Amino acid sequence: HAELVFEAVQDARIYEFVPQDPPAALDALKRRYEVLERRISRDGAERWLNWVAFVPGDPVPVGTVQATVRPGGNAPIAYTMFPDHWGRGYGRRATRAMIDHLFGAFDIPGVVARIDTRNRRSIRLVEALGLVRAGEFKDADFFKGASSDEYEYEMSRRAWTLLP
Repeated sequence: HAELVFEAVQDARIYEFVPQDPPAALDALKRRYEVLERRISRDGAERWLNWVAFVPGDPVPVGTVQATVRPGGNAPIAYTMFPDHWGRGYGRRATRAMIDHLFGAFDIPGVVARIDTRNRRSIRLVEALGLVRAGEFKDADFFKGASSDEYEYEMSRRAWTLLP
């Protein structure tokens, strides 16, 4: 799907709160996706799950969601919604579908998301899904000339099943 998302992932707004920059070229994005398409780490310890999100019936991607499944631990999740589609609930729906899949397909105790404390949009998304802030990490990263603090949000399998 590199060709489908390349233009959308060039939008600088996506990278305001993450320590990455847009892919320099389509070939670079293709190479990254080829690695992720293995769906498993070289040592076999991690499952890499990555999806491009679409609105049913529309060929234009609205974002991506991803998770890493490790034996016996919570699965870190992440998502990137493309700015042209922000504020429409697509991120919430795609992330909810991913979490449903993770709990249905894998024996994991929970999911976890680490979010830059300045990223209000992302914080609203996970809180709307019912994830609970479980920690704060000062100076978690340094990028684009500034220190970044992060919140950690969690959701257990049991808590997910009890949500309305």
